[in-house]
Amino acid sequence: MLQKRNKNKNVYYKIGDELSFRLADNKSKVSGEIIAFQDSVIVFKGFEVIVSKISSLYIDEKTRWWLRYKVEQLSFIVGGGYLLLDLINTCELNKDTLVVSGSLIGVGLVARALIGNRIKIKGRTKLRVIEI
Repeated sequence: MLQKRNKNKNVYYKIGDELSFRLADNKSKVSGEIIAFQDSVIVFKGFEVIVSKISSLYIDEKTRWWLRYKVEQLSFIVGGGYLLLDLINTCELNKDTLVVSGSLIGVGLVARALIGNRIKIKGRTKLRVIEI
């Protein structure tokens, strides 16, 4: 379970899920399909990882819903939608519309560069093996 303390943001991983992560002593991306859980160990095909050694998880389909990762997607959609809607309504490109739309798309690009694609496991964010 990936848990953010004092928030309602929990993600549960189960056997068969694909998990990508970084280890504390290695900066490369490690991926694998979960085949079992033990006391504080996640077992993948060909290797095992102690949960406390994982320093960050890469964003996947289960963690994409976190709001900080939606800013990028929403900015692109709103910026493009605003431009398209104004173009349909007026049948011409307006300079003010281009500025607003371009700014929203720019926010999406900046969010993509600044936010990154990893969730760091530290502080309030914990990764645990639990039994359900």
